[in-house]
Amino acid sequence: MSNPLAERSFKHMAWANKQMLEILKGLPDEAINFSAWNPDWTVGTIAHHIVIAEGRLISRVIEQPAPVEFDPPKTAAEIEKLISLCAERDAQLLSLIDTPDQMRKFVRYGTEVEFLTSTILVQAVHHASEHRAQISDILAANKMDVLNLDEIDLWSFEKFERGL
Repeated sequence: MSNPLAERSFKHMAWANKQMLEILKGLPDEAINFSAWNPDWTVGTIAHHIVIAEGRLISRVIEQPAPVEFDPPKTAAEIEKLISLCAERDAQLLSLIDTPDQMRKFVRYGTEVEFLTSTILVQAVHHASEHRAQISDILAANKMDVLNLDEIDLWSFEKFERGL
């Protein structure tokens, strides 16, 4: 891979996503259905959204139809499906970081748009970070302070990589 910054960003994203999903898998089912400001955006729905969006972003880069979606998890056991699919998609995103940066046409919110490959790929990293933070906040607002973002940050990732 030619860009160590991009490579590190995508490897961290994959690791942080996995850490978060493993934590969610171990929670009581009620926690997967917690919400805060919007009752439709539960912990399970947001975790699902991270993984589903990755599939859409990949499809835009490789210019293929978006994958078929499935229902969000309602139980901790259903998080397992997200763990394996997220790992696959995170690996695929990493494999795309050297894709030529060109304009890609796709439909977004019912409108045909054009964005650079780099914008689509960087959105994957930003999007996952943003929603991991939302999940952490929802859990904490519901008196479950179990997803400490400082434990899945880049510093923690490097320590993990170095076996510290």
